[in-house]
This record gives sequence, C-alpha cells and structure tokens, in this order.
Amino acid sequence: MNSLEKAKWNKYANDYIRKVEAFCQREIYKKFKLSSVKLDWSINRRSSRGGMYADGPGINIAMMGCCRDHKGQIYRVYEYSSFNDDPDIGGFYTRRSYDKLDMVILHEIAHALQYYSYKINRHRCKPHGPVWKNFYSRLRNAFLNYTLENQHDMADEYQRIKDEIVGIKRDPLIARAASK
Repeated sequence: MNSLEKAKWNKYANDYIRKVEAFCQREIYKKFKLSSVKLDWSINRRSSRGGMYADGPGINIAMMGCCRDHKGQIYRVYEYSSFNDDPDIGGFYTRRSYDKLDMVILHEIAHALQYYSYKINRHRCKPHGPVWKNFYSRLRNAFLNYTLENQHDMADEYQRIKDEIVGIKRDPLIARAASK
C-alpha cells in the first residue's frame, strides 16, 4: 500500500476514533479520554490492542490487517469464535471496505472503556466478559450494526458466490486445462 493510501486510511481511522470517543464521553463516561492512539502499519503486526497504558486508556490498531479496498465485493468479517455468531457483537458480511476497520476500532475502544471502568469502579472481570460485551454492544449498535446490509441476504449471496467458485474448481474441463 502506498503512502497516499495509508494517509487516507489514517485520516478515516482518526476521525472515526474521535467520533466514537466523543460518544463515549457523552453517553458512557464523561471523563473518558483515549490518552494513546497508535495506527501501526507494520507488516509483522497481526493483532490490535485496547486497554490501559502508562498514561491512561488507549488503543493500538494493526492497520495492515484491517485496511483493504474490497471494491464492493462481499466479504466476511470474523470476531472471536466464542461470540462470532452473536447478532450484536459477532462477525458479519459486508461490501464496504471500512467496516472491518470500524469493527476493530470499536472492539479495542470497548477494551479501553473496560479498563477505564476497572480503574473507576475497582472491579475486574474477564477481557471479553460481561463488562466488555456491554460496552462493545453499545458501540456496535451506535456506530456499525445499523449500517450493515441485511445479514441473511448477505450470507446467502456470500454462500452462492463461494459455491460458484468451488464449482468452477471442480469442473473437470477447467481442472485439466489448469494442470497443463
């Protein structure tokens, strides 16, 4: 990815993060502020992180895994398998290139909120436990879920496309031509 494309993704991510942060201050914790936001373009970086850093709540987003132009083609975005099928916080189908990045940002901000909550309330729970799920669900419903196309229709279309691809690979004439 060239530097102009990275700059476009960085601008989008920073604007989106600030919008979500403002929502958190308005609707969840008035004094919540992300003290650390890093958009990491390292090709070796595979996972993002949200939580409490030395200077307060923060997020670190692995951009290479989130930023790809899908050119309007349907694709599947996955969440952790333990809640991937959840209608509010699970994976989804989409055509919009920014939706995966949006999901990762919301996921990590929910962790930052979770750790901020621990600090204020002096109560801890599992990293993907009820406190985090509550924050993540609120953020997903406020920022992402309502923008997604009908998931049943998208799942059907995705499966149809997948079946066509598998059918093409199994066609003996194509298989023989490809082997020569």
